[in-house]
Amino acid sequence: MAVPGQLTFARRLGPATRLAIWLVIGVACVVLDVRYRAMEGLRSGLSLTLHPVRVALRAPGDVASEIAGFFTRHRLLQQERDALAAERSRLALTANTARDLQRENDELRALLAMRTRPGQQLVRAALLYQGHDWFGQKIVLDRGASDGLRNGLPVVDASGLLGQVSRVYPGSSEVNLVTSPGQLTPVMIERTGQRGLVAGLGQGRLELRYMPSQTDVRVGDRLVTSGIDRVYPAAVPVARVTRIGRPQAGPYLRIEGRPLAGLERSRAVLILVAQPVTVQP
Repeated sequence: MAVPGQLTFARRLGPATRLAIWLVIGVACVVLDVRYRAMEGLRSGLSLTLHPVRVALRAPGDVASEIAGFFTRHRLLQQERDALAAERSRLALTANTARDLQRENDELRALLAMRTRPGQQLVRAALLYQGHDWFGQKIVLDRGASDGLRNGLPVVDASGLLGQVSRVYPGSSEVNLVTSPGQLTPVMIERTGQRGLVAGLGQGRLELRYMPSQTDVRVGDRLVTSGIDRVYPAAVPVARVTRIGRPQAGPYLRIEGRPLAGLERSRAVLILVAQPVTVQP
């Protein structure tokens, strides 16, 4: 049944015809766009309209790429941090070794600068280990009877008197430190020449004994060996006065000092060996 207003004999366009029409329209748009830029506005509008869609579609990939980059950078930073920490440790070890060698060289240079006194021989020795017991303080050296050592020889370093050889073995020897309790050393005050006797108190402390209360002694005075016992050479530095006490009931001053030699740090020492004196007939 015909609808009012509809042509009775009108026919629909076939698919081929519609395709041809759309092809013609498309070609015309292409020609107009290429020759006259007629579709530029439409293209811009479509690009602006579709930009949020492109951003939304690209967001998961960007996020995934950023996360992967973060973990990659984090791993690289960790590797760089570990490499820098290892390099810092190596440089610190090298610097410590260099400082230790410099200190040892300075100590050896100071020992080499010491001149042999007439009738005396210097035997260079190295510290093997240091031991402490209940009654004394000792060090063990790498020289012994095979090097001509004997009991009673004085031992010095570059700064002063360390002690006295107390026991000798074929390849090593024990040394009683000057601060060992019971160790006595004849000394004199370098500034005034007043003689006295230094006794070890242990724990790195010394005491200058039997000095009358009127003795001219000051804090900072240096004590050197007097040489009157013929065991220690004269003028070897022993200690520096650190404290002077004047007891009310007593004829002697109480004078304490600290040793000048490196008792806890010296590794290279000298043993003073007196050469036998030949008497000419």
